[in-house]
Formats: sequence, structure tokens, C-alpha cells
Amino acid sequence: MEVAAYLTEKAHSVSVVELEETPFRRFLGERVGRALMKMFENNRVKFYMQTEVLELRAQEGKLKEVVLKSSKVVRADVCVVGIGAVPATGFLRQSGIGLDSRGFIPVNKMMQTNVPGVFAAGDAVTFPLAWRNNRKVNIPHWQMAHAQGRVAAQNMLAQEAEISTVPYLWTAMFGKSLRYAGYGEGFDDVIIQGDLEELKFVAFYTKGDEVIAVASMNYDPIVSKVAEVLASGRAIRKREVETGDMSWLTGKGS
Repeated sequence: MEVAAYLTEKAHSVSVVELEETPFRRFLGERVGRALMKMFENNRVKFYMQTEVLELRAQEGKLKEVVLKSSKVVRADVCVVGIGAVPATGFLRQSGIGLDSRGFIPVNKMMQTNVPGVFAAGDAVTFPLAWRNNRKVNIPHWQMAHAQGRVAAQNMLAQEAEISTVPYLWTAMFGKSLRYAGYGEGFDDVIIQGDLEELKFVAFYTKGDEVIAVASMNYDPIVSKVAEVLASGRAIRKREVETGDMSWLTGKGS
């Protein structure tokens, strides 16, 4: 989606092909995803949803058409494929350093592997997320890699540090900044304050009675404030964000 946004000023036309019904649905939820999809459509991006690429057709060695599973044929000079990433840890398989079934390196709160004195950090690790009951997670964010590297270094120097950072990320599309904090996998409800149509909103992602993540656009500094509250160890309850009263963010609430 970032690539699509960037290319709208470079290309004659930009199309996005997606398996889901709405972009960002798993990450940001249906309503926020639809609002962002509309922003893209208003900037000349064409969507082909709930389908996938069946064939790339070339002529004289150059891409000419993309054939979709829906039988639609899209003219194209360039095709950018977002295939995700897997950890490049195959070289460790005979090393004695433990790997999980997906190839990630499990570490403890001090970023230490199963081998004493050997530490790992960054996109290739799973680590215990302190404020989600030490659930082992993999979070490939720039900010998390920085925090993990710092904790690993401190423990190499026998300074006894533990990873407790709240995940935080941001992106910008069409001049709009989207900020996100927390770990929202498995959310079962989304509480939205503000105006999605105007792209000025904050969305709280909840699981049961607890807020597990927050996203915002043109609503600073709320995401940073929520990250601070979560980092302090205080749980944010669903009822606190449903009212629209944000006084709890400054410590004046219940």
C-alpha cells in the first residue's frame, strides 16, 4: 500500500490486487480499512479485491498484462509483488541455537537464546511481550529492533535489562500519517472516536475487556500517550475508551 501511494505521482495508473475484501482488514479492522481504501481511490488507485494474480504476460521480454483469477486482464508495465518475509536462519540449524517451527529464534526477556551468552534481536526473533502476559511474539518493526538490540547489548555487559517496550510504528500515505501502538493480533472489537470520513480518528482495538492496540490518523499525540500508559503496566479497559472521555490518558480518570 505504501508503494501504491508513492507511485500515484509517478505512474499513469496504479492498481492493487488483494485477496481480502478490504485492505488492512486484519491489521486495522474493516471500518478503518474501508476509510483508507476510499482515500486511495480518491487518489486514482484502482482496487481488485478478493482475487489474485493468475498469470503475468510478457511481450518481447517486457511485462504487458496481469491476468487475475477473476479473468480480468489488467494492463501493466511494472508488477510489485508483496510476498512477506521469512527469517533467514537456516545457517543456524546445526549450531545448537534453538529455532521454532517457522525458523524464528526464541529468546527470553534479556534477548538471550537457549545458549548461554548468545543473544539475538530484531526481525528474526520471537520474544515475550511483557504487557501481553509474556506471549511469545514476532514483531518486525524498526522501533522494536532498536529496543531489542539495546537490551541485548546491556545484558552482554552484565547490566541485567529486560525487554518491556510497547510496539510502535508509523507510516505516511498521501501526506497523512498513520500511527499505531500495541499488539492487536486477535482483537475482537474496534472502538472508534473521531471522524473516519475526514480521516481524523483514533481506533482502539480490544480483546475482551482490555485495549490491546491503538491506531490514529491526525489525532496526535494520543497513540504516544497510550503507549506510555501501556508501558507503565496499567491496563486500559474497554469501558474507558467507549465513553469518549480521554481524561484517563492524563491520569485524571478512574
